[in-house]
Amino acid sequence: MVRHARGVICLVLLAVSFCFSDTALAEEPRRVTLEEAWALAIGSNESVSIAAEGVRQSDFSITKATSKILPTVTAEGSYTRYSEQKSSGSFVIQPDTASRVELKVSQPLYSGGREFATRRQARYGYESSREGFELAKEGTVLSTAQAYYSVLKALRDVEIKKSALKRAEERLKVASARFAVGEVTKSAVLRAEAESAGAEAELIKSEDNLRDSNDNLKRLIGVEGEIEVGEPAKRSYTQAKLDEYLAKAVEGRRDLKQAVLSERSASEGVKYAKGSFYPSLKLEGSYALREQDPETTFFQADSASATVTLTFPLFEGFLRKAELDEASSKLRAAELERLSLRRDLEVEVRDAYNNLEYYRALIKSLEKQLSFAEEDYTMVFEQFKYGLATTVDVIDADTNLISAQSSLTNARYDSELAVLNLKYATGTLHEETSKAVENK
Repeated sequence: MVRHARGVICLVLLAVSFCFSDTALAEEPRRVTLEEAWALAIGSNESVSIAAEGVRQSDFSITKATSKILPTVTAEGSYTRYSEQKSSGSFVIQPDTASRVELKVSQPLYSGGREFATRRQARYGYESSREGFELAKEGTVLSTAQAYYSVLKALRDVEIKKSALKRAEERLKVASARFAVGEVTKSAVLRAEAESAGAEAELIKSEDNLRDSNDNLKRLIGVEGEIEVGEPAKRSYTQAKLDEYLAKAVEGRRDLKQAVLSERSASEGVKYAKGSFYPSLKLEGSYALREQDPETTFFQADSASATVTLTFPLFEGFLRKAELDEASSKLRAAELERLSLRRDLEVEVRDAYNNLEYYRALIKSLEKQLSFAEEDYTMVFEQFKYGLATTVDVIDADTNLISAQSSLTNARYDSELAVLNLKYATGTLHEETSKAVENK
């Protein structure tokens, strides 16, 4: 009986441990690379999906514009039952019942070129929406990269603050030991305790910032649960002169392409407005099949007809002139918008280029600063152990060390973002987008 009870207990313990192990495995954080984060964001981000719907809608606009050029065919049927049959002598005037089926065909022949202008406008709108879709993906890639590197910055900041807390605890131990032998006063211990508490508070603040950064990244990539980010490979880029980057931007920026397409569309709007000053020509044909019971005297069972309609507008209250003036104004506005965007683009490329050059130079300087700060803290802390340096000296050295570590970490990640910003400014970030989609 005892052996049986022990066996049951062992089985229960094994089952409980198995459940806990499954729970632990289920709660393991998901590791996400930068490229995977890009692919997830492109696949789940609402702005990209909205841009994709815009492409579909503009495709439908082409179909609608094409329908204005093609003929229209309509069929109409009717059935009539009269209250009574009427006749006059031997002539039947009103039958008991009558039915009619008619087929109509209408084909516009000429309307001043407005149908074709509308179709070209729809085509430009479709191409613009395609560029907008790619632009939305590039913007998503850039914002996701910013969120991803923010998580990495927060992680490194937590590591820095943990190291700072560890050093503060070491200083507290040294101050307590020196106070015990009478080398320092109680104020030195209290200062060390305050610095340790402050370092702990800074660590809590950094951990909270890490959680916020993780939540922001998960929102962008559409992932639930805990995640882990990995250190991405260093971004490569072809170093070139500023003029070459400006030329790439003019050629590759999708928002500039959209502005050019908008200008072309506005030009077609002017052609459409001018078309209203010309006459329109339309061909219509119909075929009707009728039945009556009884048949009236002059009844025709079927009939066919063709009509050519020429319409020439004479006066409509200056509506056509107002439409033409409005279309011309829209064209001038589109030209100005393209010119403004071109100038803003040049400034953006210059800023991105200068920013990257700044971080490249800054990193070298910060690496030297960190080396000096590490050496200085080691030396001052050793002096503090033997009473050759004060608490203020070692705290100042630690503050400089924390500042150098944080500055260098942020500069390195900001440099990687600067590369992506330069690619975005020059319109070449779609290469990163394409890789992310392919690897999805």
